[in-house]
Amino acid sequence: MYKKQILLFAIVIAITLSGAYTFTLQNDNEGLGKQTPGDDSQKAATPKAPDSNRAEATNSTASPDCASKAKFTHHFTDINAIESIIPPIFRNSKGTMPTTLINIKQRAPLYMPGAGKLIQGAHYIEQGAEFYMWEIDAGCGITLVFDHVTEPVEKIRKLFPNAPRNDTITDFFATPLEMNAGELVGYTTGSVNAHNWNFAVYDSSEKNYLWETGTFNALPKYFTQVCPFRHYDPSMAQAYEALFTLSYNDIIVEKNLC
Repeated sequence: MYKKQILLFAIVIAITLSGAYTFTLQNDNEGLGKQTPGDDSQKAATPKAPDSNRAEATNSTASPDCASKAKFTHHFTDINAIESIIPPIFRNSKGTMPTTLINIKQRAPLYMPGAGKLIQGAHYIEQGAEFYMWEIDAGCGITLVFDHVTEPVEKIRKLFPNAPRNDTITDFFATPLEMNAGELVGYTTGSVNAHNWNFAVYDSSEKNYLWETGTFNALPKYFTQVCPFRHYDPSMAQAYEALFTLSYNDIIVEKNLC
């Protein structure tokens, strides 16, 4: 009788331990099928250094505010200082030039046509003179470029190294500079001989005829250049359009995007 009680007790213990082991195993297997927070971050691509392609991808992110194209509410320069405008895209003795050329009569002030942030630029030497060029992110895939600026305002000048370079390769600014519509960005007397400067607008959602010709495959941003003046209300755009010249010295407009 005593032996039977011992045997029965042993069987009960064995059944209890077996059940405990089964419960523990089931919980462990469920845990193997779960991901803890942060697992997805291990699969993410390693971040790369900023470049123009990365910037464009960021700017083109869709949002409710991007339903309509950015509007310029202020003139980007004093129209009275302009002699003529060569609309994009033109050709000269050096080849196709995807930009808008602003020929000026005198030292001209430059303004933000709309709100945006300066994200990259270059301080360089050309024909013995120093110039500045920068790109502005206006949001929703729209970027603007000012080039051949001779006197940036101090807070913009501080974004650049003091010593100019011998090329126009741009560097991203450590901290983008937010600026308001209509804010003064500087002055220019234009290039050394021709006394002109460049203004360009790009829309990452569009492609112009250069994409079909493949002229600038190494510089795909040029494929997205658009007419700057279409971002103005017609009443403001007309003041610029009245100054259009489709041929000037060795320049001829190859295809007018405006």
